[in-house]
Amino acid sequence: VSGESGDERVFRFKAGTRADAKDTLVTTTLADYAHHVTVSRPFLGLAVTLNKTNVGGSAVVTPGETVNVSIAWENNLTTEVTDAVIIARLGGVEIDGASVQSTDGFYRSSDRVILWDKTTTRGALSRLAAGAKGTLTFSFQVPSNEVLADIRNPSLSLSVHAAGKRISESGVPETLQSTATQNIRLASDLQLIAQGLYYSNPFGSTGPMPPKANTETTYALVFSVTNTTNTIKDGVITATLPPYVRWVGIYSPSSEDITFNQNESTVTWKVGDINAGVGVAGALPRQAAIAVGFTPSTSQIGQQPILIRDITLKGEDEATGVAVTRAAEDVTTDINGDPGFSPANANVTR
Repeated sequence: VSGESGDERVFRFKAGTRADAKDTLVTTTLADYAHHVTVSRPFLGLAVTLNKTNVGGSAVVTPGETVNVSIAWENNLTTEVTDAVIIARLGGVEIDGASVQSTDGFYRSSDRVILWDKTTTRGALSRLAAGAKGTLTFSFQVPSNEVLADIRNPSLSLSVHAAGKRISESGVPETLQSTATQNIRLASDLQLIAQGLYYSNPFGSTGPMPPKANTETTYALVFSVTNTTNTIKDGVITATLPPYVRWVGIYSPSSEDITFNQNESTVTWKVGDINAGVGVAGALPRQAAIAVGFTPSTSQIGQQPILIRDITLKGEDEATGVAVTRAAEDVTTDINGDPGFSPANANVTR
């Protein structure tokens, strides 16, 4: 039930007979009942903040990230609350208990809860005056990619429960309870790498190595994509060729959707959906290669010119609904990683 404090809500119940077995409505009413309830604020207001951001009912974190949690509480009653106890329970994927830290709380690993009471807070929760406010904090580390390798669409949950006592209007002690929840979704670790090849060029290289001014040398530029736990939807890679680099017009695999815009000098690879686990734990990455020709100018002698730049991958994390963007470093003529290549061949020669 949601609403403003003091609002009334009515639950209506009806019992009776129906015309036939397929009918979903009561035809003849034999009894009915209306139950009235009043919306009220919880006795102890609870607000959860992750990494200094109030994210409402759901948050997104990354594998290996340290998450700082802040729990703000407020006594909403006009009377004092005594012996308050607040616990935060971590659910979902397993958290390393050694990473849970709190200056004024106690982490109980047996049931994965952080506990605050009058003993851990040096008496701060023993008596809460009407309208009193306070904040409790703790932190934990999200499991790494290695730990999450076999889990698809992992998530965490954080539920905060509060309990306390007050003296009712009739003078009888009452036990009060309050709850707040926070869903935490884990973003996939999407990676993009770009590499230049000459000696291992799948299209076959032509031209001198090291590259020579006013003479074309051809390279293969390879894009590699890896992804961990969540499917990435509608992935697109874009990159730009400098004016001294020529689009040869061939790419591999030929089944991929790769295009070149001559006017903008941009290469676009519509990768599509990138499944979870691609390039992880021995699985092959998503890869595509394009052929380019590089004709250096005399003004570039002694330099390591860029072969392709502004390499960007965009998509949407299917599990979290969050747009993701990854960038790869520009590829230059210093194509380290190509078997047979020597750094001495990176600079343009005369």
